[in-house]
Amino acid sequence: MRREFVLALGMCAATLLAVAPGGALADGADWGAIEPATQTLLAPLRDGWGNLSPGDRQHLLANARHWQTLSKTEQQALLQRQSQWLALPPTARAQQRARYAAWEKLSPDEQARVRAAAARFAALPGPQQGALRARFSAQAPDWQSSWLLGPAVGVWLDQAGTWFSYVPDGERSATLRMLEDLPAPARAQLFTVSRRLGAAQREQLRKNLLAAAPAQRAALIANQLMQ
Repeated sequence: MRREFVLALGMCAATLLAVAPGGALADGADWGAIEPATQTLLAPLRDGWGNLSPGDRQHLLANARHWQTLSKTEQQALLQRQSQWLALPPTARAQQRARYAAWEKLSPDEQARVRAAAARFAALPGPQQGALRARFSAQAPDWQSSWLLGPAVGVWLDQAGTWFSYVPDGERSATLRMLEDLPAPARAQLFTVSRRLGAAQREQLRKNLLAAAPAQRAALIANQLMQ
């Protein structure tokens, strides 16, 4: 078992760090306090253990303990997934890391909504899945990436259509984050306002919202709605 685990460490440390289940753990600063079976698995890291950050030690300890709970079949499946990960181009790995980070930022309610949507998609016939995939792939990259901010923002942008189409490249991330941070009622009001404004007015409103303090944005949108 140790040989396979050492192989896993050597193959892809980044992937191993992503495997750990949640839960509070001691940071393992004292190597001698780690249980012997876990020490055996982590032996290649012993000399540099004290130089690792507390977060890295927690992840590695969790990985080693989790590895010991897996069956031989599950261990081999994990190694296979790591091999597939290493075979991906660097850009593809970066995209998957970004998606995982975005997932971690979603609220439990939004994660539940995404899981439910995934279950509904999986239940569709193959042709319908293919049509939906093609429709999604045909959209602009910025529209696709907006869904990483969660279903609430994604649905808003899907409805708002051209509101986001002409945002300068350097301001797209800030604009998406601004939309994500808006309370849902304010986002709905913004959708109503944006539909009745011309392109130049929408752009000016977007700039005003970015320049405003986060706590003032909902009031700014409400004032615009009353004009």
